Amino acid sequence: MSSAHNAYNAGIMQKTGKAFADEFFAEENQVVHESNAVVLVLMKSDEIDAIIEDIVLKGGKAKNPSIVVEDKAGFWWIKADGAIEIDAAEASDLLGKPFSVYDLLVNVSSTVGRAYTLGSKFTITSELMGLDRALTDI
Repeated sequence: MSSAHNAYNAGIMQKTGKAFADEFFAEENQVVHESNAVVLVLMKSDEIDAIIEDIVLKGGKAKNPSIVVEDKAGFWWIKADGAIEIDAAEASDLLGKPFSVYDLLVNVSSTVGRAYTLGSKFTITSELMGLDRALTDI
């Protein structure tokens, strides 16, 4: 049996019956914690590496200083408060070849937040689109 924190059968998942119910239904575990954080996980490739370096870490971090990028072997893990936005038109200029928002989406492995595309931009946000702010048309 693995003792790794994120492994199957770790933590509360090791427990059964009353022990599981007691921890699962404990008052401190019934609180919803609000977070403004969003996460975007991108598969590594030459194009994505360039986008991370020039668009996310330079321009993106200038707009949102909370952006943190971590190298996770075959993936880039990006976390920020509020929103992460990548403009495929800007990526196309950077790469010197056509690069659409759909080319970017192929490399999206995982997200935490509300993801949407608008024109050439891919955004992941903590906002409730249509409730926190009005939806924008192209």
